[in-house]
Amino acid sequence: MEKREGVKRVLITSIGGGNTETVEGKMELKKYHNTVYSINNKKYKATTYMPKVVEEEFGVDKTIIIGTTGTMWDNVYKEYCKKNDEKIDRNYVRDLRETERTSDRDTDIKELNISKLNEEFVSKVRGIVIKYGLNREEIFENFDSIIKLEEEFDDEHEYEVILDITHSFRSTAFWMFLVMTYLTDVSNKKIKIIEVTYGMYEAKKEVTDPAPIVLLSSFLEILNWIKGASELKQYGNSYYILNELKDSNDDIPEDIRKELRNFSNAMNMNYVGSLLESLKNLADLEKKKEIDNIKGPAKHIIPSILKNFINDFNINESNDERKKYLLQATLAKWHCEQKRYAMAAININEALANYIANSLKLKDKGNIKFDPNSEAKNWLRDLCNLPNVNDKYKKYAEVYHHTRRIRNEIAHSLGNEVKISDDIKLLEDFSKIIMNLLKDENVIKGAEKEFHLLEKATTKKTNGNIVAKSNLRLEENKSSILILSTINLDENEKNELQVKWGFQDKNIICLNNEEIVKWKKANSDRELKYFKDKIISDLKEGDYILLHGDYLKMNKMKGYAIDATNPLKPYRTKIIIFSDRVSPKDEYFKEI
Repeated sequence: MEKREGVKRVLITSIGGGNTETVEGKMELKKYHNTVYSINNKKYKATTYMPKVVEEEFGVDKTIIIGTTGTMWDNVYKEYCKKNDEKIDRNYVRDLRETERTSDRDTDIKELNISKLNEEFVSKVRGIVIKYGLNREEIFENFDSIIKLEEEFDDEHEYEVILDITHSFRSTAFWMFLVMTYLTDVSNKKIKIIEVTYGMYEAKKEVTDPAPIVLLSSFLEILNWIKGASELKQYGNSYYILNELKDSNDDIPEDIRKELRNFSNAMNMNYVGSLLESLKNLADLEKKKEIDNIKGPAKHIIPSILKNFINDFNINESNDERKKYLLQATLAKWHCEQKRYAMAAININEALANYIANSLKLKDKGNIKFDPNSEAKNWLRDLCNLPNVNDKYKKYAEVYHHTRRIRNEIAHSLGNEVKISDDIKLLEDFSKIIMNLLKDENVIKGAEKEFHLLEKATTKKTNGNIVAKSNLRLEENKSSILILSTINLDENEKNELQVKWGFQDKNIICLNNEEIVKWKKANSDRELKYFKDKIISDLKEGDYILLHGDYLKMNKMKGYAIDATNPLKPYRTKIIIFSDRVSPKDEYFKEI
């Protein structure tokens, strides 16, 4: 396997302890057999230290060795002395062998002097001594020790890692896979596991045959497929499969890969129309048996996940609009189950609005360019404000009110820890009932027949505009307006204030350039105090403030300005904000 320029290769291996035998009445340590190993159809010179072969085959720059106090560290030390033409310290070898010979499960790891090995070959070898791992406590202690091997990788370089599971306890192989998972999924280092090796000494047919070193990278591939499948199942994300496993993507037909990406994009953007189309395409692929044409490890896990999505999100409905809001309700429940509460809130809220719009035929009456469900949302808000609403309709108002509030708090980062648990509980409850609320459009038709909310909204809107403009004309010589904006008003905007709202130029109080900069930067109560003082000094009761800036800052100033209980300013002002202009016919400003 060719090594890319600038990439460092690291071998992580383990070494076991030598067996003991009695020689002339004395317990002596045995070494690993001197063995010829073959890898990639190449035979190497006989050695008692199998990792040496892996180092040579893969061009390893550094080897990390995991072992216990009973590990053959003396053999390791001598091997690297020979490899690097270093003089062998016989006293150190003797100390290592004595610790190994007398070691058992209770031996303190501090009794083994591993520091000399590590210091002498600091850039080439690192030994890590662990306990036997006989209980939970020891296992976690070992994990703490092993996890420190991350320190061997800097932030600058890319690393390719080979894991060798040939020697030591059987449990060490599990440690290796734990290490692998941590390095690839948790660590911030640039690490890629490229191979897993196992020297299969027992596989020799004849004594004279070389022992094969088996390459187990297929295990990595299977584990990665499992990880990709988990992300697809849990979150609807196929990105890991498509991007990280692209070398294996030939196992998945091109049309399925394309639809997997479309499905994930639609799911994560919450584009319901695109999601419906993608689900239809996946269902067509299933009918054609193309999903069953997936090969390799993916064939055991991907088809079942896709078929579950097709079944779980199948909306048996011919009406396209009904299909959309019923899918939104289904998505809300699914997102809640996956703990994606923000997406759940959006889908519950929009499902209700779509349901109302479809029930009352409002799609053509709303502001289609900006929000096709604006009229439906106004209807739901009016329903929320009705006193003594029948239980039959109260749940609609309750669900809409809370999901709208939660959605706004998410969008503007206003939520706090006190409310979060209660809001999650609400969303979980709503996700379970939303589908039942959307079953019968006659319920909403009945509510409109009883309350006449559409008719009242039209009357209110017309009369409100007349009254507002009339009042402005009456006060045009008296009212002032303070402009708290991050930008200077242009001529068209000033003209609207003068012509449509009746403000005289002398009564329009604008910030100077220095104050505009100060308003842009103001966020804390201390920074906003300057503008609160300006409200007190420049305005009287009944005057106006025009607010423009980030939502949180505007909300704070609005609360201050209209607070009639404020002892420093016991009167109310009126608030105007920049409107969401959709067409040139719309006004720049609106009163709230």
